[in-house]
Amino acid sequence: MAGSTQIEAALAETLPLLPEERSWSFRDMLAVKGGLAIATWGFLAGGATGQLVGFADGIAALFFGTALGIGLLTFALLLPVYRTGSESFVFLRSAFGPRGTSLLAVVLVLGIVPFNSAILSNMAGDATREVLIGLDFLAPAPVWPVGQATALGVLALSCLLAARGSDTLRRFNLVVVPLLVLFSGGLLMAVFWQSGWQAVFSAQPPAAPYGRATRLMLATELNVAISLSWFGLAGNIMRYGRNARGAVWGTWIGLVPISLLPALAGLASSLVLGSSDPVQWTTPLVGPVIGLAMLLVLVFANLSSLTGMLQGNVPTIVQNFGRFARAFSFAGNVAMLGIAAALILLLASDDLYARFYTFVAFYGAILAPATGILLADWLVLRRGTVDIRALHHAVPGSAYRFVAGFNPAAMIALVAGFATYLALLEPVSQTPAAGFRYLSASLPSMALAFAVHLALSRMVTIPRGHGGYPVQRPANCKISDAEPAE
Repeated sequence: MAGSTQIEAALAETLPLLPEERSWSFRDMLAVKGGLAIATWGFLAGGATGQLVGFADGIAALFFGTALGIGLLTFALLLPVYRTGSESFVFLRSAFGPRGTSLLAVVLVLGIVPFNSAILSNMAGDATREVLIGLDFLAPAPVWPVGQATALGVLALSCLLAARGSDTLRRFNLVVVPLLVLFSGGLLMAVFWQSGWQAVFSAQPPAAPYGRATRLMLATELNVAISLSWFGLAGNIMRYGRNARGAVWGTWIGLVPISLLPALAGLASSLVLGSSDPVQWTTPLVGPVIGLAMLLVLVFANLSSLTGMLQGNVPTIVQNFGRFARAFSFAGNVAMLGIAAALILLLASDDLYARFYTFVAFYGAILAPATGILLADWLVLRRGTVDIRALHHAVPGSAYRFVAGFNPAAMIALVAGFATYLALLEPVSQTPAAGFRYLSASLPSMALAFAVHLALSRMVTIPRGHGGYPVQRPANCKISDAEPAE
C-alpha cells in the first residue's frame, strides 16, 4: 500500500503527517484501536475493578471512568494531534517546551511501554502454558519456566511484526479483532450461564478496609487513569486516519464501547472466580476444549496489542530523542523497547499483576495534570491554533523554546497537580485520603494544573513574550478601519 510507505517515511523524520500521507479508513482505525483496547486494558481493567466493587458498581465505574478519561484526553491531545499531524509528544512542545517534553517522554514512554509490554507478554505466556498443559503436552508443574519462555517468544514476535510497519498492524488487527469480540462476548455469556444472574450480581469483592463509596471511587479512579494512559499512543495512531470523522469515531468506539465488552467479562469473571488474572477464567467457565480455544485467542489478542503498542510509540522516541534515536532506525527502536520489556519479565514477572493498580496510579499522577495543562493551553490560551513549523523546529529563538527549553508555568503546574494526586491517593499502598471518596484524585489534580498553568501563563509567560501565544487585546479595545481624526 502506497499510503503505508508514505507513513513509514514520515515517521522516520521529524515532520508531521500530511493529509496525503494518511491512508487508514474508519474500519482500519476501529480494528486497531479495538484490538489494543480489548487485550491491553479491557480484561485487566475489568478484573482489577472486580477486586474493588460488586458487579453493578463495577459497571458504573467502568463506563464513567472510561468515557470521562477518553473524553478529556480527546479534547486535550487526540484532536490537536490529528489536526496538526504532529507526533503526540512533538505537539506537547507547545505547552511544555522541547526539553520539558523530552523529560515527560522519558518518564512516560520508557515507563509505560515496557511495563505494558511485559504484562501483555506475561499474560500470553501464561495462556500458552495453560494450553500446553490442557493438551497434555506439558506437566501441571513444569520443571522449567515455560510461561516466561513463551512470553519472551511472544514479545520477540511482536517486535518483528511492529518493525514491519503500520500496514502489518492494520492487516493483523482486521483479522484478529472479530475473534477478540467473540471471545469477550463468549466469556461474558459463559459467566452468566455457569453462575446465574443472581450469583454474578450478588458476588462481592475481597474484604477491604474502606466503605462502599470509597471503593467505588477507587474503581472509577482506576479506570480514569487507565484511559488517560492511552496518552501518546492513541494520538500517534489516530494520525493515520484519512479523514477526521473516521479517525475520531474509530478511536472513540474502539477505546470505549469495544473496550467495555471485555471489561464487563473480566469484571464478572473476577467476582465469580475471585481472580483478576484472565488466564484463570476460561477453562473453569467453559470447560477444557472451548477454554483452550479461548486461551489461544487470548494469546493472539496480546500479540496484537503488543504489536500496536510498540509500533505506535516508536515515533515518540524517533522524534523526541534526536539523532541517536534516529540512527537506530524504526526497527532498532522497536528492539530497544522489546529488550526493556524482556528485562522486566525476567526480573519482576511475579509482581506484574499484584502491582497493576500501583503502576496505573503513578501514571495517573503524571497524566492527569498533564491533561489539565494541555486543556488550558490548547483550548483557552491558544484557542486551537499552533505554529506547526515552530513545533518541529524548536531551536533557540523559536516560539516554543520558552526558557532554556522548558515552560516554567507548565512545569510548576505539573508538579502542583502531581502533589495533589499523591495527597489524595498514595499509589504504593493505594491508601485514599479523607476527601478522596468525594473528589477522586485525577480530577482535582487536573483542575489544579489547569488553573495554575492558566494563571502563570497570563501573569508571567505571555507578558514576557514567551510561547508564541496569540495577543489578547483588552475587551474595550476597538479596531477601526476609519482614517484617524486630525
